[in-house]
Formats: sequence, C-alpha cells, structure tokens
Amino acid sequence: MGRIQNVKNITTFGLIKYILQLILKFILQSVIIRFLGSEYVGVNGLFNSIFSLLNLAELGIGSAIVFSMYKPISENDVEKVKTLNNLYKKLYLYIALIIGSVGVLVTPFLSYIISEEERSGLNINIYIVYLLFLFNMVISYLSAHKRSLLFAYQRNDVEIKIKSITLILTTLTQILLIYFTRNYYVYVAVMIVGTILDCIIVQTSANKLYPQINGPAEKLDVTTKKQIVKNVRAMFLHKIGSAIVTSTDSILILTYGALASFSSYEPLKLLGYYSNYLLIIESIVMILSLIVNGLKASVGSYIAEKSKEEVYHYYNMLNFVFSWIVGFCAICLMCLFQPFMTIWNSFADNITLLPNYVVLLMVLSFYFTKMRLNTNMFKDCAGLMWNDRWKPIVESVVNLIASILLALWIGLPGVIIGTIISTLIAPLWVEPLVLYKDFFKKPVKYYFLRYAMFFLITIFAGGICYYICSLIPMGIGWFILKCFICAILPNLIFLLFLFKTKDFKDIFNLSKKIILKK
Repeated sequence: MGRIQNVKNITTFGLIKYILQLILKFILQSVIIRFLGSEYVGVNGLFNSIFSLLNLAELGIGSAIVFSMYKPISENDVEKVKTLNNLYKKLYLYIALIIGSVGVLVTPFLSYIISEEERSGLNINIYIVYLLFLFNMVISYLSAHKRSLLFAYQRNDVEIKIKSITLILTTLTQILLIYFTRNYYVYVAVMIVGTILDCIIVQTSANKLYPQINGPAEKLDVTTKKQIVKNVRAMFLHKIGSAIVTSTDSILILTYGALASFSSYEPLKLLGYYSNYLLIIESIVMILSLIVNGLKASVGSYIAEKSKEEVYHYYNMLNFVFSWIVGFCAICLMCLFQPFMTIWNSFADNITLLPNYVVLLMVLSFYFTKMRLNTNMFKDCAGLMWNDRWKPIVESVVNLIASILLALWIGLPGVIIGTIISTLIAPLWVEPLVLYKDFFKKPVKYYFLRYAMFFLITIFAGGICYYICSLIPMGIGWFILKCFICAILPNLIFLLFLFKTKDFKDIFNLSKKIILKK
C-alpha cells in the first residue's frame, strides 16, 4: 500500500505538471509560429536532436547508479547511498565538461545541416543560438545527482513541483517577450535563466530533505564498482541506440526528407511542420513517462524484496494496463490528429497539415515504441542492461540505413518507416526475450500471445472509431464530439474483449481492495 501511495502522489503531481506544461507549450509554440515563423520551430527541433546525441556522453551512468541505490535505500544503508551520490556528482561534472567541449567542436558542422540560404532567411545568428542552447544543456547537469537522489527515494513529487513553478515562470515570460519584442534571442535567454533557477531550487530542496547524504563519504566497495561499470557499459550501448533512433530524425529530414515527395517545401519549414505533429505525440509520451517514473522506484524495490513469481504477477498486471493505455492513445491520435491541427492552424495561422498516411506512420511508430515501456522498465530495474547490450547497436544501424535509403526514395515518410523497421527487427522481440529468459525463467510465447491479442483488438477498435469520426465534419464543436467518441468507444471495445481475462480480474480485485481499505 505504501508503494501505491508513492506512485499515486508522484503521478498526481506529475499530471498537474503535465497539464500545465502541455497548455503552456502549445501557447508558446503557437506564439513562435505566429510571430517568428515555422522555421524557428524547426530550429528548436534540430537543436534538441543534436543535444540528444551529445547526451551520449552521459554513458548511462545515471540509470546505473540509481539502480545501485535501490537496495541500500531499502536497507537504510545511508553511507552506501552517500557514497553513490558523491560518485554521481563527480562523474557528472566530468560529463558536463565533455559535452560542452564536444558541443563546441560540432559548431562548424551546422553549415552542412542548415543551408546558407536558410540561415540567411533567419533573423538570428544560428551559431550563437546553438552555443546558448549548448550552455543551457551543460548547466542542467549540475543538479543531476540531486534529482536522481529524489528519484531513488521515490520523491519525484518534489522535483515535479519545482519544475512546475519554474516552467510557469519561464514559459509565461517567453510568451510575453516574444509577443512584445519578436526576438528569438530573448526566448533563449529566458530558457537559460529558468534552467539555472530550477537547478538551484532542486539542490536546496534535496539538501533539506536528505541532509544525511551530504558531506564526505566512504570509498565505494569493489563489488559495487564492478557492477556499476558493467551496467554503465551496457547502458551506453542502449543510449547509442535510443539516441540514433529517436534523435536523428530531425537531421535526416533536413538532409534527405525534403528531396522526394515534399520537394516543394523548404527543409527547415518541413521540419517545423513535422515538429508540430511531434509536439502532440510528445505530449502523450509525457503522460506515459510520468507513469513510468512514478512506478520505476517502486518496481526496483519490489524486485529487490519479492520472489520472482510475485514480480511476474506484478509485471503482467502492469503490462495489461500499459497495453490498454498505449492502444487507447494510438486510436485517439489517429482519429483526432488532423482535426486538432486544423483547429490549431486557425489560431497559429501558419501550420501546414501533413498527409493522412504520414500521420498513420507516426501513430504506428508511437505504438510499437511505447508498447515496450513496461518490459523495458522491469528489465532495467532487474539489472539486465548487459544482457541485451548489442540490441541497440543493431537497431540504430538498421534505422540509419533504412531511414536514409527510404528518405531518398519517398522523402519524409521514409524517415518514419525506417524507425518502424528498426523497432520491429530488434527491440520488439529481444527485450521481452531477455526479461523472460534471464529473469522470469519462463517461455516468452506468453508475452507475444498477449501482445498479438492487444494489437488486433487495437486495430479493430481503431478502425471502427476512425470510420465514425471520418463521417463527422471539421470544427471545434464537432471536434469535441469526436473526443467524446474516442474517449468512450475504444474503451468499451477493449472492455468487451478483455473483461474475462485473468489480468483484468486481478487488476479489478486490486482496485476494489484499495477502495475498500480507504
């Protein structure tokens, strides 16, 4: 019950933060599009992709050390936690220096990504803006060890509250200053001030909550050090795969995506239009991420304390919930994407709709990627990063080759298809295989049977919902009706097919137990 309460607190505060962030981000992006242009949204998307690749220097150290904290925290071993946190702090100072140095060396290569014609069309010096973004990223690492401490102790709610306050102040200031000044430099400067403020408050709060973790610490024992090094090596390979698959799309779109079916668009504008759609998907991903972040520390301690059979039962219940949520989100995206973009365009006045088949590809990519969330969470919390260390390398190589070749052939859709192909070839089956074979010691066929069942039900429910929504005209009032249909119909179909399954009954009984206890 304590775990459930922790997850509830983290998820509640996370949801509040998410709603604020979503509203403010849409307003901010609309203001940027209206008063600066879609090209500046493309610039943001490009820099975010570059810095995600630079983040490879982090090597997966954070995940490895936080994983090592779960057991000493559950055993109240303060000295061990202090030692790990001090190690984290020292390593992240080195990482910040490395990322800053490599980032500066990357600066001259911007001219190969953004053409001179596009740079001259922007009312900014792209190199100065890039260096300001780089500085913002580097300083964000200065409080990383304190954020991880809050995370390991399941006090994400503290970090979420701080982030919500700084987010509101920063975004509102950016919106007002862009409106009155039409100046992109001001937008970047406020972003940096917000990051500094956030770092200071997080460090102060963590020190007050856990003063016993401050000060000199003992030397890390050899066994733990070896385990961390092993996990870091594995996580680094995973980070390479993740960064290449998720963070190269913007660069590939600028380089290749405008060469084929979208040749009438300038590359930077095309990236801006794509980024508008990506903002919607990222908003959904934020909800799923806050659920995962709320659960991760709980799952880690559960694995440390319970038998594998109990963990397997817990995993199946959560996998059922995640499959339901991801399927529902995919259906809503497919049915509501274009109507929402049409309405958004009436306010922002500079948004171009992408074809329906591109939207379908984006939704499929979202579905196949996010259906892995629960399995990945349990695999990482069980310390199995090493067991599938070569999977991300295969995934990233396939993604790059497929995306480039297909982008040269069919443009933007090829970049998305390349991501889908790489997901299906490696992670879709390797991740559950490792978890089932190396941890649960059970046949993985049970996982794939459940996966196939949910996929077919999602296709069936999505097809019916999309057909009904396609009969309804565009407009704000009609959009609300479509939202109502998407909220009710898919869940009713899921319920009709799944209410007799063991997982559903287990979740229902657990929910009833929680309500009765209250």
